[in-house]
Amino acid sequence: MKNKIAIASAFVAASSFSMGEIVVNDFLSFEGFVDSSYSHTDTDSDSPSMDGGENSFEVDQVEISWLFDFDTVTAQIDLQYEGDSLIPAGEDGELVEQAFVNYALANGDVVTAGRYASMLGFEAFEPTGLYQYSTAYSVSGLPGYAQGVKYTRESDATFFGISIQDEAFAGSFAAGKGALGGDGNNNGDGSYAIELAYAQDLGDGVTGFLGGAFEDGDADGDTYIINTYVTYETGAWLFAAEVNFGNSESGAFDAITESSDDVDVLSGLLMANYAYSDDSSVTARLSYEEVDDGAADALEIMKYTLAHNKALADNLALITEISYGELEDGANGDDDVVELAVELLFSF
Repeated sequence: MKNKIAIASAFVAASSFSMGEIVVNDFLSFEGFVDSSYSHTDTDSDSPSMDGGENSFEVDQVEISWLFDFDTVTAQIDLQYEGDSLIPAGEDGELVEQAFVNYALANGDVVTAGRYASMLGFEAFEPTGLYQYSTAYSVSGLPGYAQGVKYTRESDATFFGISIQDEAFAGSFAAGKGALGGDGNNNGDGSYAIELAYAQDLGDGVTGFLGGAFEDGDADGDTYIINTYVTYETGAWLFAAEVNFGNSESGAFDAITESSDDVDVLSGLLMANYAYSDDSSVTARLSYEEVDDGAADALEIMKYTLAHNKALADNLALITEISYGELEDGANGDDDVVELAVELLFSF
């Protein structure tokens, strides 16, 4: 579960976008999506080598999820391809994103084992769950995917989860589409990690979330992140506010220099989404990030985003976006970045 309590109903209402399972038999079905986009980026930088414009047209991501259902035992395998722009240098864009088994106990309790997504963060990991083209953060510090064992309990109004993992931040969801800084890598080599999450429906359309992750990096040092957000849904409106803060002594948040051993990260967002018809919505978002290693090369990013989401059909969405980012980099100077993007998202 990621943002299920907070945003599932609002996103369906805002976009009329659906992912329908293709059923093979009683035990096997699959679903997925194809995400393609065109973007144009203009950068005004203090560094001459960074100045100029760039155009990109590509298939950003293709994913197929195989879903297995044997009553109390279910499983999921996500096979994914990501475009070259989202993959760090030297790595393959084809990978198994998730592969896990669920065992359902009584009273909504579920035990999960395998590789699965973090429970932290307001924004979904997949484009099918986003309100806009780009993600809010470049260096959020939030975890991504990890291997371990997870216990969750969910009711109509609450969610609780605890995950014991081999590490938390090696698969960090640090950089995504529209990232203005950071490479999404980290150098942590944790001996173990733990993640906790709790969500509560507070009534009157308000939902609160509090969670965190801690990684014991053994000789490399420890890393932690605290994530909290609140959503408010009223009629055709959805509002969200999020704050993340953490520290790493193992390089997990180090998007600036490979040598820092004590890095603080602070990030947050404010978002408003308005569904003005059954198949269309507009979204405005303000996001902020700060990565500080105590040196002169600290990184600070402010990003302003305006997006429009139009469901052309039940399984086809068109997302347009304009964003403006101000990046202050102590090592390389300041950048102003304007990005225009058009995204076509097909699900099945």
